Amino acid sequence: MTSFIKKEKYLIILILFSLFFSTFKINNDVNKFDKYLTYNVGETYHGIISSPPEGKIWRKAAEVKDEFSFSNPHPYEYRHHFLPPKILGFFGKVTNLEFYENESEKKYSSGNKFTYFLFQTLIYFSSVIFLYFKLKKIDISQFTALTCVFFLLLEPTINQYQSTILGETIFFALIIFIFAFLIDLSNNNYFYFFYGLLIGTCFLQRSVALFLVFVPIVYIIFIYKKNSILKILNLMIAFSLILVVLGFINFKRSQVFYFLPTQTIDTPYTYFVGKDYNEMENIKIENNLNTKIESDNIIFHKEKRKIAIRKIKEDKLKYIILFIKKSLHSTLLNPTEVSNVRVEGKDYYKSDLHREWVFYRILYSSFIYFIIVLGFLYSIKNKLLIPNLFALLGLSIFVVSGWVGYTRYWVPSFL
Repeated sequence: MTSFIKKEKYLIILILFSLFFSTFKINNDVNKFDKYLTYNVGETYHGIISSPPEGKIWRKAAEVKDEFSFSNPHPYEYRHHFLPPKILGFFGKVTNLEFYENESEKKYSSGNKFTYFLFQTLIYFSSVIFLYFKLKKIDISQFTALTCVFFLLLEPTINQYQSTILGETIFFALIIFIFAFLIDLSNNNYFYFFYGLLIGTCFLQRSVALFLVFVPIVYIIFIYKKNSILKILNLMIAFSLILVVLGFINFKRSQVFYFLPTQTIDTPYTYFVGKDYNEMENIKIENNLNTKIESDNIIFHKEKRKIAIRKIKEDKLKYIILFIKKSLHSTLLNPTEVSNVRVEGKDYYKSDLHREWVFYRILYSSFIYFIIVLGFLYSIKNKLLIPNLFALLGLSIFVVSGWVGYTRYWVPSFL
């Protein structure tokens, strides 16, 4: 034990410092924002549960705590992410977390989220520590491994999500575990069944991880060549098993078999082409749809997607330019987004505060990307494989979600 402490003293110091910093920041965020705040015009909002996604996760988590059933684990349309409300709901059940101060008025509880934020932060820390020892196992220098730990634990764009209920921190942890196993692959064929379940769990946490599975497959083929068949088969059986189970959960409820969130169906319409409420009303009328019925609502989403595809085909140049613009915008790091949204409320993205930070975001992003480019040039020059694996993992997520234009969707790729 003494020899371990002496050997890993810099890691221990870094972990303790980072944990102290994260705990201090979480406590500060809870004290400052875990309550109802007021807009300039007098409208109130909850500082932590301030956005529509956060509100949905919180409300569904409250339902999980009170009435979860394994016979019907997802009793509503699979519109968004599967796991985040369930993790929060089960945590609430175990720790007796109260979700509402006033149940009848559905007034969110305040001042009681520190423990959950610390819980997800510790999961993230465990993934980073696991990665550190995997890096050392493949003979990466201690300095390089410690630099990775320093960045992953203290980079503000990443760690700002530790005090949110969005599920990003646990999602980041799952990505790091996936990469850590990837850089030190097991020869045991049965390991890849577990690995497929891990990637499937990552998909349940955030659906943008769907195509993440192809990166390990490519790497396994590259490493094991002819001996990769059974490994890939085990991985795909486990990964597919999660998709099939999810599909049957949805089928039992809606009589429609699907495993992708319905949000992914009409995302091109909602986030790219843009909503037209008159157009959406016409879709309902022309197709005689009752959107309170899930199967009808899925048809509604598909019709919106058809319109989006048609509009894109009719004006390709316009949407190619928009695609590039949104993709570039998503890569502009925003290390203060969470706190600034809480300060300004729902009007943050149109506020002076948002505009004031753009210049500093450009400077910070340029500095970070300059270091990354230098690192990849070094890796190419020295024929290092690991940085290219990082790039593939990031690219697989960016291709799926980068064009939406939200900085938050870029952070997993940046990670």
